[in-house]
Amino acid sequence: MKIEKNYDIVIEGEPKIVTEIRHKIIKAFEDLEFYEEGHRYLLHGVQLPSVSTLSHKFKDEFDAVKKSISTAKKQGFTPQYWLDEWKYNSLKATILGTRVHAFGESLGYLRAKHPELIVDEILPQYIEEKNWLIPICGKEEAIIKFMNDLPPSYWLVMNEAKVYSGKNPDETLNPKNQYCGTFDMLYYYDGDGDESKAGLCIFDYKTNKDLKNSYSRKNNKRMYEPFSEYYQESLGDYIVQLSGYQIPLEDIGLKVLDRKLIWLKDNGNYEKIKLPDVTKKLRKIL
Repeated sequence: MKIEKNYDIVIEGEPKIVTEIRHKIIKAFEDLEFYEEGHRYLLHGVQLPSVSTLSHKFKDEFDAVKKSISTAKKQGFTPQYWLDEWKYNSLKATILGTRVHAFGESLGYLRAKHPELIVDEILPQYIEEKNWLIPICGKEEAIIKFMNDLPPSYWLVMNEAKVYSGKNPDETLNPKNQYCGTFDMLYYYDGDGDESKAGLCIFDYKTNKDLKNSYSRKNNKRMYEPFSEYYQESLGDYIVQLSGYQIPLEDIGLKVLDRKLIWLKDNGNYEKIKLPDVTKKLRKIL
């Protein structure tokens, strides 16, 4: 099933530049198609790799079969037991993550007074007469807390923005290997009245149990060059991923100030983690 929604909206009270940026992004990338089955992106009939796979080029490939054998020797049970255990936990985390992301997308648009953009699976949590979206787990409560904490100088541009590389008019700056992706949130910071400080902020929800990997840190397992200052772990993956989202926005002339993970916790709290800009390195090696 092809996923389509009309996000070309105007949010009451927003600065004119926010409306213009939203429209510019939608028009620039409107030819990118996303299909839920297989999580596939097509651009003019050609399937593009997702930005979430970029970091795989810079780390060791996980050999599940080999790892299951060594784990069985150390901790007991059979290799198949561990393969099933990992698959079960992975699916559980993926399903929860998808649900929580849908809640975040829906709450963002509800607060922007566009309840028509609430994701279908979240509609049972919507109480129209109260304008409520009811959280059903701690991570969803953490999203509410995050949005409550956002200063009024931050304006929602869009959620679930789909972008792809290769739009820069200077061909030398376009990655040779084209890719695409969807990031959770794009906000415009108005500079608190100082236009020279204004620009876009990419925020991405993460529902991982951990972002750091104790084994990689203990054994000094680093990502491959040019990202060897980062460990082979989820945090390293996301550093590459969010800069990967930034490149398509820069390529259409937009200024990105910041990239932050919003790490959602089961206890209803969240942690905001600022990530470094590695776009120049990515442009050179992709």
